[in-house]
Amino acid sequence: MRLSAVFFLIMSGLTLLTGTTRALAVEEGQLVKKDGKWEYYSGEDPGLKYLYLKGLITQEEYDKGLRVIETKERLSKPNFNIDVNNGLNIRVGEKFFLKLRLLTQVRYSYSTYNNAWGTIGDSRNPEILGGQVEFRAVRNQNDSSTFTVPRTRLQFLGYAFDPDLRYNISLAMDQTPFNQEGGNGRVALLDAYIASWHLPIATVQLGQQRVWFNRALVSSVATSSFADNMIVQRVFAANQVNSRDIGISILSDEDQYKLNYAIGIWNGTGTNLTREGTAVSQYLPNTATNAFNGNARTYNYDTRFLTGEMMYTARVLYKISGNPGYGQGDILNSRTPQAAVAFGYAYNPAQNYLSSIRSDIVDRAYRQAIVNSFNGRLLGGGIYDFQTYETDFIAKYQGYALQAEGYYRHQRVRNSLDSTVPFSPSTAIVQGPPVDLGQAWGWYAQVGKYIIPRKLEVAVRYGVLDPSTKQKHDLTKEFGASINYSFDGTYNNRLIIDYSNITQGSGGRAPDRYPFESLPGFGQNLIENRINVQYQLYF
Repeated sequence: MRLSAVFFLIMSGLTLLTGTTRALAVEEGQLVKKDGKWEYYSGEDPGLKYLYLKGLITQEEYDKGLRVIETKERLSKPNFNIDVNNGLNIRVGEKFFLKLRLLTQVRYSYSTYNNAWGTIGDSRNPEILGGQVEFRAVRNQNDSSTFTVPRTRLQFLGYAFDPDLRYNISLAMDQTPFNQEGGNGRVALLDAYIASWHLPIATVQLGQQRVWFNRALVSSVATSSFADNMIVQRVFAANQVNSRDIGISILSDEDQYKLNYAIGIWNGTGTNLTREGTAVSQYLPNTATNAFNGNARTYNYDTRFLTGEMMYTARVLYKISGNPGYGQGDILNSRTPQAAVAFGYAYNPAQNYLSSIRSDIVDRAYRQAIVNSFNGRLLGGGIYDFQTYETDFIAKYQGYALQAEGYYRHQRVRNSLDSTVPFSPSTAIVQGPPVDLGQAWGWYAQVGKYIIPRKLEVAVRYGVLDPSTKQKHDLTKEFGASINYSFDGTYNNRLIIDYSNITQGSGGRAPDRYPFESLPGFGQNLIENRINVQYQLYF
């Protein structure tokens, strides 16, 4: 009997027995989970067995039918695994893996301000008002009490085709200040890169990713002992904007080596922007009179030729003992000392801070990112070349954790070399930098202790920032204390309560803006006392 006839008889017998082939599918087998893996299980085919017992097919034909069914079963057997472990994990064979993670932080904040906030506010970090691009000092007449969802992030990471060919795509739906263009809570691309881990000594990552420069910004916010980073930690980002940029990096696997490095080439403008996005739209000056020509307006008049310059970073880390990683606290309660020291360098040339009064939509988003990193003082200064240096140290042992960083940034204005000068928003005069900002420096130290191993940690920190060595009474000093409790011994399910005292000297001002020296209260310290209560779910 031919095989086709066998299948005809089989299907006829099954139809008689069950009435439908769909019912048979249930009788043939089902998916069962065994040893954490989904497998397809089926017993001896009842239809084929019936035909054999009735003598309608021979033993040989019966054996052939079983082999056909076994082949079909093997081909249809699912080759995937789904489990939950620090996220939802999906594996298909040996060549595809996807991990989905969700980070959500819900926060209540309460702040009090001294009287100086009601007079001049923070003259270095302006807010943008409505559709008119106007700057004013941030003022706080009353205490603040608010609920927020500061961070909501969805992460897709894993590998494809090859376990050493990895990907990471992360979306951010954060609520951030000074973000009138993008809107709070809107979806924004955070990470999007492909990485080759074929050579642990030289892994390559291409796309939008974390810039391996300073420890505070390499560390994930999910592993922080506090609700937010300090001002001094954010100011000294390699790109003066945030912790991420678009480019290529080559680095060693820190889990394998004691001496490690990371180098990178970047756009230097932060997330989701290129240098073509740092535009200038303003009146052309009359070179003879140094006055604005009201009939001639141009786009990127000064900076188009500067878009070809890139940002370069380098970081070297030496593990003195163990492998401390980048989490701030010693949540693992290390039984042996863990310590490392590192040095970083970033060169970010041709950054366009030419004017603080610009209406280009893309450029407004860029300016707001500068303000959000507490570098708003630089706006209006011109075309900057930045060189930033940092050194950091971390140590962990038996629940104790210590980390510290020092920063220095050289801020060179190109005006004299490239004829790019800032413009006064109130006059028709082309002018040089009204304020010489000089350089910037800062440092911080943080100590924490898990008084209940893997559960309850207390931590304190202190930082100092001088944003301009050429101006007086402008230091920012920040003290913080926190207590955080992990419900499951990880960072995935925990509560953070922290307190911050932030003192900002109101002396000094940014170029191209109102002389706040004429306002009452100038020179007084601006003091904020803040309490955060934050719950974090990291699935």
